[in-house]
Amino acid sequence: MTRPTASTSSSTRNFRRSKSASRTSASAVTSTSNQGRLTVKLKINRDKLAEIVTRGVSSAPKNSPAIIANNARIIAEDGMLHVATTDFQMQVEASGECELSRKGSTTVDAAKLKQVVDRLPKGADVTIDFDEAKFEMIVKAGRSRTSFPTLAAEDWPARQYKEDGATFTLDGADLVKLFSHTAQELSTVPNSAMQGVFFHVANGRLAAVGTTGMILIMSSVPLPEGAEDMPQDGSGRPGVILSAETVSQILRLFRSAEEVQIVVNEHSIFVSTPTTRFCSSLLLGTYPNYTPLVSNPCDTRIKLEREACASAVALLEPFALKDQGYRLQCAGSDEGFVVAVGSQTGGGVDVVEADINGEIAAFGLNGQFMKTMLGSFKASTIQMHPDHQNRRVLFQAEDEPSMIGVIGMMNISTEMAAGPTHD
Repeated sequence: MTRPTASTSSSTRNFRRSKSASRTSASAVTSTSNQGRLTVKLKINRDKLAEIVTRGVSSAPKNSPAIIANNARIIAEDGMLHVATTDFQMQVEASGECELSRKGSTTVDAAKLKQVVDRLPKGADVTIDFDEAKFEMIVKAGRSRTSFPTLAAEDWPARQYKEDGATFTLDGADLVKLFSHTAQELSTVPNSAMQGVFFHVANGRLAAVGTTGMILIMSSVPLPEGAEDMPQDGSGRPGVILSAETVSQILRLFRSAEEVQIVVNEHSIFVSTPTTRFCSSLLLGTYPNYTPLVSNPCDTRIKLEREACASAVALLEPFALKDQGYRLQCAGSDEGFVVAVGSQTGGGVDVVEADINGEIAAFGLNGQFMKTMLGSFKASTIQMHPDHQNRRVLFQAEDEPSMIGVIGMMNISTEMAAGPTHD
């Protein structure tokens, strides 16, 4: 066996020292890299996370050409997790408590985030890590591990609003009363003022009105302090026009809230609770003057049970044709309130027991509008005021004075509803 020479031993020692120095140098580089690498780690219960994410991603666009606009902005700070989305017209941010090791922010795909969170085991503890160096967010629950690519929160298109204006509070029940029916039948004409809900002060109350021009529903609640300071529309009425999407979001987010703060200025509406903040742009324009339609009901009156009338309409509506405007023919008779329809596909007639005041000549009504109107009221008994002179039928209920509705009359071509004979 050949013994290593002194020169060989010296070279070996030099190589080992060089290798050791390289490892030390690499370790130092890694240490330096880790010091510059910022990570955020938080822990939260899956059910609480799901509730935050569901609210927070509700304004995310589905296929925006700006990729980051499809993302949810996530901010972790001061022991709170905030999730926000925007479609450039509306923005919502939901918040909740979490266990946090270091504050930070990022953005991830909103739709994928909701899908993943919804599929995590209920009740599980979830940890979320933001790795700003790798542009990655990792979600762990039990043995599952999901990785999301991220984009910088600084580039996310946050809406910048000046949150000032008329300030007042309502509860979720008031929001439901104001908006749940007034937004059902809105015009589909682009850029029409009737495409929105008129949220305004009327007759000393806070009111909401929705109309297509042929059906109108108005609901009101007592005027909260501060609402009278809302900006005025083009006709000088204190009020603003909200889009159908805005109304739907408000109901989705706040219908169960005990107290909601609302701020309205000439450009935007802000609605918030301690855990949810929502803002939206307003529709521009002057809302049609609807006051003559809901004022001065005529003396002719049909008083009947709402559910009985709804059943009659539901029975006959399938025979009402689209090309005839889903027209039902109505009239008063000695037997009660008559509803009829006839076409090549069949037809029928029904009579609803009613207390009738005055002579009720035959008139036509859109069956779909009639069904919507009857479904909007909750009172057991309603009153219809057919007004042939002004071509309208006004709906009221003594037990529900906060609601009023109007449907425009339609012409009829036969006398089918003028009082059929029943054996």
